Amino acid sequence: MEGMSSHLKELWEGWELRALVLLSLTIQVLLIILGRHRKYRPDLWLKALVWSCYLAADAVAIYALGKIATRLKQMRSELGATAKGLDPDAQMTAFWAPFLLLHLGGPDTITAYALEDNELWMRHLLGLLVQTTGTLFIFFQALTGSDDLTVLSLLMFVSGLIKYGERVYVLRAASSEQFRDSIPDPPLHYSKILEEYTLKEAEGYDVTPHEVIEVRGVNAEHNSKAGVDLSSPDVNLLSDELKKRKEKQGKSKCSQSLLAAARGTSDFFRRLFGDKDLLPEKMKERNRAELAVAEDLINIFQRLFADLVLSFEDRDTSMLLLEDKHFQVVFRVIEIELGLMYNKLYTKAMVIHNKWGFTLRSVSVLVTVMVLVLFSRSDKDKYSKLNIYVTFLLLGVAILLEIYALFVLLFSDEAACWLKDNKPSVLNFVERLQPLYNRRRWSGSMAQYNLLSFALKEKHLTCHPILERLHVDQKVLKFLYRGNLEITDYLKGRLLKHFKSQAKSEKEVQSVRTYPGYLILKKHEFLDDFKWSIELEFDQSIYVWHIATELLCHPKDKEAPAGDPEMSKQLSRYMMYLLVMYPFLLPVGVGRIRFRGMYATAMRLLKEPDSKKKTRMAVETESNILEACNELRTNVNTELAAIMAKGDKSKFALYQGCRLASQLNKDEYREKKWDIISNVWVEMLVYAAVKCKGVQHARQLRRGGEFLTHVWFLMAHFGLTDHFQIPYVPAIAELLVKQD
Repeated sequence: MEGMSSHLKELWEGWELRALVLLSLTIQVLLIILGRHRKYRPDLWLKALVWSCYLAADAVAIYALGKIATRLKQMRSELGATAKGLDPDAQMTAFWAPFLLLHLGGPDTITAYALEDNELWMRHLLGLLVQTTGTLFIFFQALTGSDDLTVLSLLMFVSGLIKYGERVYVLRAASSEQFRDSIPDPPLHYSKILEEYTLKEAEGYDVTPHEVIEVRGVNAEHNSKAGVDLSSPDVNLLSDELKKRKEKQGKSKCSQSLLAAARGTSDFFRRLFGDKDLLPEKMKERNRAELAVAEDLINIFQRLFADLVLSFEDRDTSMLLLEDKHFQVVFRVIEIELGLMYNKLYTKAMVIHNKWGFTLRSVSVLVTVMVLVLFSRSDKDKYSKLNIYVTFLLLGVAILLEIYALFVLLFSDEAACWLKDNKPSVLNFVERLQPLYNRRRWSGSMAQYNLLSFALKEKHLTCHPILERLHVDQKVLKFLYRGNLEITDYLKGRLLKHFKSQAKSEKEVQSVRTYPGYLILKKHEFLDDFKWSIELEFDQSIYVWHIATELLCHPKDKEAPAGDPEMSKQLSRYMMYLLVMYPFLLPVGVGRIRFRGMYATAMRLLKEPDSKKKTRMAVETESNILEACNELRTNVNTELAAIMAKGDKSKFALYQGCRLASQLNKDEYREKKWDIISNVWVEMLVYAAVKCKGVQHARQLRRGGEFLTHVWFLMAHFGLTDHFQIPYVPAIAELLVKQD
């Protein structure tokens, strides 16, 4: 046993540093690949993996640096030797120290896991100073005895220092205070008119200031360039190109759309080698025009993420650019803008797209390539083969990661914005690899959550009793019941139409912010009948309308509901998801506590003795939900709802939801009920979006993008948020000059 333990100890001592260095390298590979995916993927496993790698990356690299320094110090103490007397393999392991400094610089695709990490830039600056000192200590302790490794270590040290410095710079630039200070104040246009006033008055003229109505124009070159029509849907452009393609192919059948065909592997190579049929010219020009619009607008609306106010002149500029655009174009512009903001807050985009930053990065890459070439040509006979392999792996992967980062840079919207104005031929080549219309900028989905599904406990885990004892069963089950639904074009078009109509009336906007649902009820003259349901606390209103929507979407005896309830059901379940999972995004952040009481009350009602059976299913189906809805109708007396639920807010909301469903099902409301319900949910979504702070929306960008954030940002472009607080009169000054 002693011999085996001593053998294992020797094996561990020989592989400990190699394992640590390779683990650090593996973490860097995972971070640079997965870091960019979280921008458009809300998967839980992805969040967990990226979070684990992000936390482990610095710890592993710092621990490995400390281990190298400790081992070198111990060897010098035991041998009493100079650096030249050290074992060659010890010198080789010391050569790995600059690579660990390079790893501490982090990948380009993720500098901050959460927005709060940017506020810790001072800690990372201290880390840069400490780890740089530690790396220099290792260098002077071990590498002065080998001329080859001395030069190579100095070169890699320069590369590592550049990468680590980039990280600190980006974290500081994205911190709240620095980001706020970096946004320039809007220019004041008073100096010219005052100068004119002073000069004319000095010349003896009788000068009278006068105010005239301002008629401003916006440079719309990117809207009309090459005859691009941004008011038409994408389908028209694609169908034209598809028609040309069919005519060229003759009698061959083409069942897929052009957009779907462009995603295939074979079509990728055909695009690469110049098949223009797969690069629709009109769609290409359209996407470049969208980039130009987004580039103009983000320079204005980035102020929202710093909680700075905007002028109504900014609103007018935005509305002039967007008011005549098709909803597909408008939402894509919003996607591009939010994608640009994500890159600013969570990646190294701010330094890479900077002239000096790109120059330093180029130096770092060239230095790493130079080290690989020099190391390949150096004498390596005295070193262990395993250590040589590890060193080649470190150099090779470092270069591959830089190449990968270069491709990520080329395919970014920031690069496309610059290339379309400066190097359009390069952008044409990039689009052959990945067209602009084929880029994923966010998840494009909204989560769904159904209170009845949770109450039914349709999904079970074998370890559920253990989770209950640990009091984490609800938290785990919440993730099991979360679903995702792709946002439809119908919903996008409906929202944009709603915002355009809201932008025309300031008084109506203020009423919506007070009572979501007010406008639609007033329009149909049902305000007196349903006012009680919208004057509740906001989270209570969500509960009440969610229960009512589910009951109306699943009428008795499986009969098809009249009207179109799909959009109402989607928004209802989305708002319930926000209330359960992210109550801090809503005006009242007490939904998480009240949800426990609500779902417990629903469970009791669904398992009343009157039902004569327990509603406990293994899988979620529409028939199970229908059965649960029928049980609620049976067990809840809507005539006595308010009295029965008195003093119990959870029971109150559930009973009132049943009451609301029963009231909406009456003959006088039946024809208009889905118009009422869908518009109430739209107004609730709008209310929630506008009451959430910009910093909270910024935090959601790293989770695949939240639909609420897109709604909020779009509202800001139409002047419907609270950031427009500067009194503005659309007028300019004019001087009336009279000669005496």
